[in-house]
Amino acid sequence: MKKGKALALVSAFGLLITGGVAEASTDFVPYKKKVPAFNGSAYTSYQQLTGYDTVLETINVVSTSVGGDYTVDIRGQRNTGKDRYTDWERNVGDNYAFNWAREILNSSDSAYRLQLSNDLSTPVEVLATGSFKTH
Repeated sequence: MKKGKALALVSAFGLLITGGVAEASTDFVPYKKKVPAFNGSAYTSYQQLTGYDTVLETINVVSTSVGGDYTVDIRGQRNTGKDRYTDWERNVGDNYAFNWAREILNSSDSAYRLQLSNDLSTPVEVLATGSFKTH
């Protein structure tokens, strides 16, 4: 009976470890960026994806505020490989959350950053704050 319990405990521990590695994700990392006027862009730092040979890359974004009554457009930029850019999320304003999920093979060495862009008609620099995480 003790061998059976020990074996079950070791098996459960092994599943916990492998499940934890496969599903690991980073914490939300805050950003605070001044986005230049007239279609200007600002970039966050790259954030490494986690896990091994991830096939589903996910980026979660929370926009806390965008200065004035303005909005920005946001997309993800992958550091390597094909299909480096996500689609643009348009007209992102205050208290706005969204995510991208993309199936890309062998992406465990990938990292993403955000590109924040003003509209061509935005005549002022806009301060955009929020956070994002990749997994």
